[in-house]
Amino acid sequence: MKNLFKAIPVGVMSVLMILLVSYLSLDPDPLGKQELQLFAGADKVGHFLLYLVTACVFISDYAKFKLPHHTTLNLELLFMCCAMLLGLLMEIGQLILSNGRAYDVIDLVANCLGAATGFAWMHWRGLHKMRRWLLRSGYHHRHHHHRH
Repeated sequence: MKNLFKAIPVGVMSVLMILLVSYLSLDPDPLGKQELQLFAGADKVGHFLLYLVTACVFISDYAKFKLPHHTTLNLELLFMCCAMLLGLLMEIGQLILSNGRAYDVIDLVANCLGAATGFAWMHWRGLHKMRRWLLRSGYHHRHHHHRH
């Protein structure tokens, strides 16, 4: 599993995450279980977790690109905002498409809280663990801007 993570080119996980979020947000019945409610608010928890993971993936891709250098807080925050913007765009998409999915401001709040939590976790814990693991295992992203 570790080798798979290292082998995936920078950006691929973010693109796959955007595709997954788009599918889950815009398909009329993405999980094939119309109106299955595990517990009250289960869909809000799902929104929160999906965008927590989305922010973590975006920030991880950025950190992997920056290795061996550290990330900057401003760009970590930018990627958190990108995850939040994706959540907003998906809610607007649901409003526009009229495919049985509905815009919900509480979903948007859950998306943003999830992205913020993903940022916080990555900033204070996740990035340190990821850098240490990648650098210890000899991973080094090579920047492609050589001067000749």
